Amino acid sequence: MNTWKIAALLGGALSVSAAFVGCSGKLSQSDASTERSANTAISSKIGTGVGDTAPDFQLAGLDGAQLKLADLHGQPAVLIFWTAWCSVCKEEAPHFNALAAKYEPQGVRVVGINIQDSPTRTEGGVRDFGIQYRVVRDPDAGVTRRYKVAGTPTIIFLDRNGVVRYFGNELPGDYPSRLAALIEQKS
Repeated sequence: MNTWKIAALLGGALSVSAAFVGCSGKLSQSDASTERSANTAISSKIGTGVGDTAPDFQLAGLDGAQLKLADLHGQPAVLIFWTAWCSVCKEEAPHFNALAAKYEPQGVRVVGINIQDSPTRTEGGVRDFGIQYRVVRDPDAGVTRRYKVAGTPTIIFLDRNGVVRYFGNELPGDYPSRLAALIEQKS
């Protein structure tokens, strides 16, 4: 095999693995100061750091219904980036379902964002994982890149104004108090 073909294959393999550094890279920005987390001001910076205004998106669900970031404004939201092949995502699904069951009736929107799986594979993941909250698809991973997702699952808490209040690869241990604070926050 030619050297350039080997180099191209290795480069492609490295690109794919770099996109999803393992299934859960334990990335977390959860340790931001309490003062910063409690801040309700709308940030002018667009990004995924704690305190940044989340990047806009528009994605379709399995039923074809569109969801835009703007649809979530006015309510706290939890975004869960996942894939159907991620064993950690499957292990964590019952925790995400419990979160949705407890906090959606209190006004928190919980949205699973599937990354690049086909519609059939996404549907299979929803069934296999027992997902009980809304799922939309990111078929080309454009939103995933914009949100700087590194590893799955990636969980993001947004306040009522779309400001990032948590970003990490696991549900923070203090998520009940974090979500309670987001529910109590006024726009």
